[in-house]
Amino acid sequence: MAVTVRGGAAESDDVGLALYQALRDQGSCPPATAAARLGLTATEAAVGWAELRELGLIRAGRSPEEVDPVDPDTALISLLDRQRAALQAQREELTAIVRASESLMERYRPAVQRDAAKVEVEIITGDGRKRQMVGDYYATLTTRSRSMHPGPLPPAEVLAESLQGDADMVKRGIRVQAIYTQGINSAPRQRKYLSELASAGVEVRLAPQVPLDLSIGDMHTAMLAANPDNPSEAALLVRGTALVRTYSALYEDCWLRSVPYSTKVADRFDSASELTEQHRTAMRLLANGLTDERIARKLGISLRTVSRLVSEVMRYLQAESRFQAGVLAVTHGFI
Repeated sequence: MAVTVRGGAAESDDVGLALYQALRDQGSCPPATAAARLGLTATEAAVGWAELRELGLIRAGRSPEEVDPVDPDTALISLLDRQRAALQAQREELTAIVRASESLMERYRPAVQRDAAKVEVEIITGDGRKRQMVGDYYATLTTRSRSMHPGPLPPAEVLAESLQGDADMVKRGIRVQAIYTQGINSAPRQRKYLSELASAGVEVRLAPQVPLDLSIGDMHTAMLAANPDNPSEAALLVRGTALVRTYSALYEDCWLRSVPYSTKVADRFDSASELTEQHRTAMRLLANGLTDERIARKLGISLRTVSRLVSEVMRYLQAESRFQAGVLAVTHGFI
């Protein structure tokens, strides 16, 4: 059978039909043999074979390298069966999507909206009731506890109870964070408490100012004083992610503005004689934001000496930056 050639290439509409008729006339044969008998190049024949495979008009022959023709009626039935199976799969997928959408819209979305809108505020009065509330509050935490304390510190027995509670949470795998004002680190008893907190695994930081007394449990509960000017009065217990998220954002801002508490620096506080008056003066100028050049001019020393003094101060204070060194120097009363 001759295949029409136009412009040096076989017409694609004729190639598939020609190959199919050749197979029906000659029976099973390798595709290359059928193409050669029709005078087709491999590129020209590839178009025809792709059409026959897509229509289901050929199948594997008696040997792997041969192909057989398939009756058009049989190919049509197979094509309709494949289409029916594809439509059934699409219908099942669409049904599953509709069910999932209904569940999301009718069950889960309203539940989330209710949770976000639901805010409970409870006023707690009386020392006994507040102590019970604190115990219940810490017992419900599972992942994280964050607190900030503007001071002053409570009595020793309250501190001991709080320290034990924080240590227990750390043992339970809860991340415990606490922010205190720099002024709290000015007395031996207070420094001892901060060191014990840090030794228990609490992440302690110091900030120049702490806005209020606040504790945040996970992301669902917050405790704070009803009257910030007198924390010993009634306490507020707030439940609900909508409002707790706001307190959490406030806390994170304070956390980023604070510096880590260093027990090594605290332990050396009483031996500050290791720092010379020149070190202290350099720290004071550093804390005031002066550049090395200005410090050198004020002290009448070289830039190399200023660099050495600053490095020694940073090493002494365990500071990771000049800014942190200045903050720690103020915090620990070195300047």
